[in-house]
Amino acid sequence: MDEWEELARTVPATLMQVGSGMEAVRKIQVAHRKIQGRAGLMRNIRFGMPAAIAMSLFDDPAPVGVCPTVTLEEARCEISRGAARHAMADHVFVRYVELLGIQHEPPCTSRDTHHREAIRFTAMALEKVREAASLAEAAKDAVDIAETLLPQPELKTEWALAAQDLAERADYEATQALEFVKRARDVVALEFFDTWKILRRGRARSAEMKEWRELALKVPGTIMLIGDAELETLELIQAAVSKFQKHVELLQEVRHGTATATAVDNFTDPDPEGALPTELLENARRGMSKSAVRHAKAHHIFARYAAFLGIQGDEEYRSWDNKHQEAAGSMVAALKKVIDAVSDAEAAKDAVAMVGILPYQCPLWELWALRAQNQTSLSSFNATLAILDVRQAREAFFVEVLRAWLILRRYGSLQLLDDSASLWSSSTPA
Repeated sequence: MDEWEELARTVPATLMQVGSGMEAVRKIQVAHRKIQGRAGLMRNIRFGMPAAIAMSLFDDPAPVGVCPTVTLEEARCEISRGAARHAMADHVFVRYVELLGIQHEPPCTSRDTHHREAIRFTAMALEKVREAASLAEAAKDAVDIAETLLPQPELKTEWALAAQDLAERADYEATQALEFVKRARDVVALEFFDTWKILRRGRARSAEMKEWRELALKVPGTIMLIGDAELETLELIQAAVSKFQKHVELLQEVRHGTATATAVDNFTDPDPEGALPTELLENARRGMSKSAVRHAKAHHIFARYAAFLGIQGDEEYRSWDNKHQEAAGSMVAALKKVIDAVSDAEAAKDAVAMVGILPYQCPLWELWALRAQNQTSLSSFNATLAILDVRQAREAFFVEVLRAWLILRRYGSLQLLDDSASLWSSSTPA
């Protein structure tokens, strides 16, 4: 029994890995963008855009040059590995609840239902990934055939239309795969919570209290580390703002009559030189997303600890929880503004592409040049607002840490507080 209990205690961590793993989602999203780009390319060519211009407007998402079918195959492998870990965790936990004799009681019945739903969604996700990969491969074959029919415009158009249709269907299947993966992750999260309920019934309250207390002692240090991580986020966003401002100045010069070549020669790219502001903002977004997840997990741990203590209604806990919500709200606001800034920057990029196509300083040229300048300015503005939100979040993190320590001191002991301080010191780089 003890051996199975020890194994059962590893199941939540496995479910957390399965439910919070983003690699499959990321790869499907990359393949989704790649397929969309290829569909757009074929659409432009089919509607008469010269192939050279269409290719110049084509932006292959990173990793550049990698076919979406390869990325989808990697996603399939990730999903399969997650499903294997999920199945092994289920085997362990089923044996554990059988030994407890509670397999027909809630929350075991709820866990079983969520487990079966996760399996179903995972199987559907795998099916959609395979269909998307197959359609994307067929679209690639259609493109290859279309390229061999350059002397026969009618056949070329028909094959281009077929390639576009196949790519759009692959795009739809990839979207469906992404949805099923997310549904599976959501259900696994529910299964995770059911698992914890079962473990709670299978262990003594004192053992549970000790475990959650030890986790709660890590919360102040975790939040401090999150606050430190957001310093890097600030630097990334500030660098992006500097680049946006330089781009606005460049566009202003070109609009006011400075020769494009001269304006480009006079352009100085702020550090980090060569990095696109959208790349910097995407890095900032990823960092903020990770911090948000860690922050939410810290809240979950501390809330569970407070539930064991029965202090959810105390003023100190409510004050801590309010400050947590304030920090989380600021992070969400910052994420939204960063996403908006990236969207505006992409719109500006499209406008710049139109400027490069149109005759110099014709009415349409001036319109698109102004649009490029305005969209870039808007990107800079949203990124600046994101900086303010991140700073507010960091201030809230600091207060949240102090209030968490006060709760630990009041309901634990001075020794517990010393343990937390030692943990924080050992986890902080020299």
